[in-house]
Amino acid sequence: MYKFDSRIRYSECDSEGKLAVTSLLNYFQDCSTLQSEDLGIGVKALHKRGTMWVVNSWQIDIIRLPELSERVETGTLPYEVRGFFGKRNFYMKDARGEYLAKADSLWTYISMKTASPERIPQDIIDGYGEDQRLDMDYQGRKISYPKDENAGVVSRDIQVTEYLLDANHHVNNGKYVELAAGHVRESSKAKRIRVEYRKQAFLGEIIRPVIYRSDEKTVVNLTDTEGSPYSVVEFKTASQIAEGAGK
Repeated sequence: MYKFDSRIRYSECDSEGKLAVTSLLNYFQDCSTLQSEDLGIGVKALHKRGTMWVVNSWQIDIIRLPELSERVETGTLPYEVRGFFGKRNFYMKDARGEYLAKADSLWTYISMKTASPERIPQDIIDGYGEDQRLDMDYQGRKISYPKDENAGVVSRDIQVTEYLLDANHHVNNGKYVELAAGHVRESSKAKRIRVEYRKQAFLGEIIRPVIYRSDEKTVVNLTDTEGSPYSVVEFKTASQIAEGAGK
């Protein structure tokens, strides 16, 4: 397990003075990045090997969003690293040690030259080790939505600029959630956010958001101009989660 302490900053808060859901995801991404850097297997080290990690999916369950100036602990637990894939839990706790949020994620180790999966080297497997996974309601990777684009609302196109890119030169994982949340008024009230990544978006490409709303959930499908998804983001409120559990 790896963890770090922090304090919620004004720049990380939403209009209600609470940690924005996109900032929460940034905390989780930063936590795994810092662990990798401290282990000597961070971004630059992997680039020298010609490899990188690409995230396949996120599930973030929110108990309570911390408020401005709250002290928090953020941690990550790699619980299965083998073959081509790495599975990681994340959490955020308040000063009393109570969970504010829990998350699960799936990552693929790939070649930067071929964009194909590569077997994870033993030194990386040994570096991360394996922790006990968190107790949470695991939902799986796939997110369903209507296949008929006409069932959704198509929003204006977004051109990928350098602002959206990360050190791997594609759209940062968290930016997809930020773009999706910008099309969902109730995103700040979401208690479960799931993200499925289908392909990478690069500088100059066009992202076209398509929004699907139902009694069960809100889904934002971030597609290319041909309708092929880059990323699918699902938002559920507490009542929607409860209704789904009762079925």
